[in-house]
Amino acid sequence: MPKENPCFFLGANSPKGFYSKFDQLFNYENGCRCVLIKGGPGTGKSTVLKKIAEALNNKGMSTELIYCTADTDSLDAVITEDCKFSVLDATPPHAVEPKYPGAYEEILDLSSCWNKDMLKNNAERIRKLFNLNRELHAGAKKYISAAAELLEEAARFSMETLLPEKIIRTASRICIKEFGKKRRCQGSEKLRFLSAVTDKGIFMLNNTPKTFCDKIYVIEDDCGAASRIFINTVRRMALDYGFNIITCRCGIFPGEKNEHIFIPEIRLGFMTSNRRHPVLAQPYRVIHAKRFSNEKQGGKNKLRIRFNLRTASELLGEASSCIKEAKAVHDELEKEYISAMDFEAVNRKTEEFLSTL
Repeated sequence: MPKENPCFFLGANSPKGFYSKFDQLFNYENGCRCVLIKGGPGTGKSTVLKKIAEALNNKGMSTELIYCTADTDSLDAVITEDCKFSVLDATPPHAVEPKYPGAYEEILDLSSCWNKDMLKNNAERIRKLFNLNRELHAGAKKYISAAAELLEEAARFSMETLLPEKIIRTASRICIKEFGKKRRCQGSEKLRFLSAVTDKGIFMLNNTPKTFCDKIYVIEDDCGAASRIFINTVRRMALDYGFNIITCRCGIFPGEKNEHIFIPEIRLGFMTSNRRHPVLAQPYRVIHAKRFSNEKQGGKNKLRIRFNLRTASELLGEASSCIKEAKAVHDELEKEYISAMDFEAVNRKTEEFLSTL
């Protein structure tokens, strides 16, 4: 039975627009090789990525599949398990240009397979569709930004009732029990996203944890204050014990909030679950955030927190609707490019590239 590939996002639709961590794929010190696929919408980039993933799997190489937050059925990148080889869609919103062309990166340019005259003849329609797509994503950003403010306020209110020392003690006790002997070296970390605001709502790649975890601790926390302290404690201790970890950031607070920690070496995971993205994986143990609250102060802002969480969910729903509309516009753009593509030439380019693997 073939091994299931872990799936992630490498970017997020955030309050400040698209937040990208595609720069992690360029670890030149480790001799990484990266292929940048260029081309317009509908030129076959995702199809090429799927063929490459299949070819790598057929060669017995484990891969990560990186999906698109604007279209969760499309691939954005394929990465080998050791991260020394990756292929990615290097077009906006995660546009990438080679830093050391030929030496570390090469370009697979699908734009050479399109009919320029046909595209020029439809230039006005293409321009309008691109602009409308950008406007819809800008609208989604505004909704996500408003939701983020409400969620941040709810977390602040929740923090007022928490007992941080109790959270840290609980997380530390679990880590000491699970981690075993401390190593002499410092661990390493790679950043991913397991969930994101997408065209299908807040979409969580729930099959991924089981690909490298036999035991998962789940922290139930709608406000995100207790889980933030808990997960940060686990992260710090895992790295200090010398483990190589996968840290999954929050798509709404991508620059600062860690939501999940996976330690593949010991097949252990720690995950945050809330009403926006419930964890569907079978937990080894569920830890409720309420156990870390001071009950005497608990009711002070309860109604305000409830309002913020409900309204934030509604705003994120509107953001997803914008992204869904943007995908529909993108589908129309794809039709323009598909009609101008020579897919036999694309297939030849793909086969030629696969032969070099």
